Amino acid sequence: MPGIVGLMSHQPQVDFSEELEQMLACLRHYDWYRNESVSVPEIGLAAGRVTLGHRPNAAQPVASRDGTWQGFVEGELYNVSELAQELAGQVHPVPTDGSQVLVEGFAQKGAKFLEQVNGLYIACLWHRQSRRLVLITDRFGMKPLYYTHSPGCFLFGSSIRALRVDPALDGTLSARGVAQFFIFGHFFNEDTFFQEIRVVPAASCLVYDACNDRVTIERYWHLQPAERTLADQAALETLCERFARAVLRRVGDGARLGLSLSGGLDARTILGVASRYQVPLITVCLGMDGSLDHASARRMARIAGCPHHSHILDTHFLGQYGEHLRDMVRLTDGHYLCQCIVMPTLPLYRRLGIEALLRGHAGELLHMDKAYNYSLDAEAFWLASEEALTNWLLRRLRAYIYEPRLELFRQWSAAEIEAEARDSLRQALAPTQAWPSAAQRIAHVFLTQRLRRETALSLVEFQSLVEVRLPYLDNDFIAAVFATPPELKRGDRIQAFILQRFRPEFLEIVNANTGTVLGAGRLRRTLARIKLKVLAKLGVKGYQPYERLGLWLRRELRPLVEGMLLGERCLDRGIFEPDAVRRVVHDHMENKRNHTYLLLALLIFEQAQRELWGREAVPSC
Repeated sequence: MPGIVGLMSHQPQVDFSEELEQMLACLRHYDWYRNESVSVPEIGLAAGRVTLGHRPNAAQPVASRDGTWQGFVEGELYNVSELAQELAGQVHPVPTDGSQVLVEGFAQKGAKFLEQVNGLYIACLWHRQSRRLVLITDRFGMKPLYYTHSPGCFLFGSSIRALRVDPALDGTLSARGVAQFFIFGHFFNEDTFFQEIRVVPAASCLVYDACNDRVTIERYWHLQPAERTLADQAALETLCERFARAVLRRVGDGARLGLSLSGGLDARTILGVASRYQVPLITVCLGMDGSLDHASARRMARIAGCPHHSHILDTHFLGQYGEHLRDMVRLTDGHYLCQCIVMPTLPLYRRLGIEALLRGHAGELLHMDKAYNYSLDAEAFWLASEEALTNWLLRRLRAYIYEPRLELFRQWSAAEIEAEARDSLRQALAPTQAWPSAAQRIAHVFLTQRLRRETALSLVEFQSLVEVRLPYLDNDFIAAVFATPPELKRGDRIQAFILQRFRPEFLEIVNANTGTVLGAGRLRRTLARIKLKVLAKLGVKGYQPYERLGLWLRRELRPLVEGMLLGERCLDRGIFEPDAVRRVVHDHMENKRNHTYLLLALLIFEQAQRELWGREAVPSC
């Protein structure tokens, strides 16, 4: 997939050309990708990037005007003209390409310049004279960038597979990373499955000083509590105005645009704003035949006048599920708890000619009572102590994968796994201690942990074929979101307000997540939820769920599950207790327990071991 890779030696006069080619090959999932690379043996550096190549931009590496800094930038900047104006009095000619602006801005102003950048990107820059390498992540860290540092050598890459060119890297497992994946379903902080591999934090400049063989990390931005909380009406007006600007920032560059449209709120609101400004879009909806998502998405697309494509998720894709699982793990390094249901849809975007895909991720911040396992309830507004907040999050985040009494691992007891997970959560909560309420702290963790460590990996799948743009993750809009009273961010009031302003017809289309229209009263919502659940169980057309993974694992995918998890290759690897794995598989297949997500986690982890290391055993910690 598109990304950057590179390596640098403590010693100068080292040629890494061969290793760089191997690293770039790990990102080339399609032959039509475009490579750009450079080797600078005199300073012991080699770096490169892989791009989709369907949009014209400046050739890379890009150099600053004075030649002191060079670098690769992968991704998009949405406020290039504003940033260029900032540089207009200091450099001529004024750069116009995003990569040129970023490199020049950093050369002129350092990390301070990055505070102003509104975009979804990663970059690697180097300074020849001082032999410093700088890795940069965007404000919200939505493009994963991994690194490892062994004595005398530093490697980085958008894929963990690319780091395997380092012979010193043996893939020793991290108890903390394993605990996070199997308890929370996503990673926290900067951890991965492996002790020696970390993720560059969001809004950061990681500096490798090759002369001293030292790594330091500087954060150029932190999410802070708002100086004042807006009143409800002022908050609604501000959010509406800033969201419209956020959408327009992402649609005005002439790219052929698509929108992942469902029957929920988030993409609906994007379409409402975009259609008001007559932005040409192609909408695409994924779901089972007869789902509310398809019905609602079709109606919205028809009102907006958009070409629309429905992708039916049926049992046909299960015949290639093993291939989808393998491809998903190759894209995400097995660090994403993915059901693989989007994998068969990916070629559709390229066939439709879509270059940039709008998605509604982070819209949950406007309706935090529907934010997956982070969903706020009445109790969340009364949590008064650190321990109460930690326990509240642990109960919800761990609910659907790992059981405390299940001794699943050979190397660590269930108690050790639990302790690692709790410590990870406490570490994630630490930066939020100055925030005024538990509800705001939960939203902070949702943004800085779940979106950055889980949603970002879901984007990697789409980014293998298109650029992905997220209007909700806009600098100015997020500032307004966290200045909005938490109580206002329950239900659909905010997005109903935006839609009333831009596309009121969408208010009368059923929200597929609730089974009723926006603004419905509590009784109507309750009755709709009951109706949705009952009719889905009865298999009534029009009320089918998004997917039925638990049933599929028990039925069509049973040979895959048993072949991967009950085979010698998995059970003799030395990671899991064989009897525990057998019991999990047996209980799910016999319908004694619902182990859907635990089985999925086991399948992904096992496939990752095969893809990343191709070996029968993993080093113990």
